Amino acid sequence: MVIPGEGIDDEAGNMTRKEARRAVICPCHDVTVGDIEDAIAHGHTDPETIKRATAVYMGACQGKFCSPLVQRLLAERGVERVGEQRRPAARVPVAPVALGALIEVDPSAEREGTGAPAPRELPEGEAA
Repeated sequence: MVIPGEGIDDEAGNMTRKEARRAVICPCHDVTVGDIEDAIAHGHTDPETIKRATAVYMGACQGKFCSPLVQRLLAERGVERVGEQRRPAARVPVAPVALGALIEVDPSAEREGTGAPAPRELPEGEAA
């Protein structure tokens, strides 16, 4: 893995700019340095909006691996100073939801023309 800002350049075995953009920052979602740079170029300049634009911080590690790399990249690009770096807000469910409730379907019902099972109807009073 290549850490942003610590590449290798051409003649001395160092990485070219094109290669550096392909360095993976978030292995959970295959987010690259180039993806983060593109998000910054489109005005996403804080961890929360970068998360929404790229899915970084949302993988199995919940940002434990990629967070320091994203923060370092933001600091290198002059977007945030090291002391000002923030993590995106956690989004917890409003109420606990059983996993089975999210995937349960009525196998006898099918969506029109697709052959896929239709989602089950929620009991009255349950929010979607």
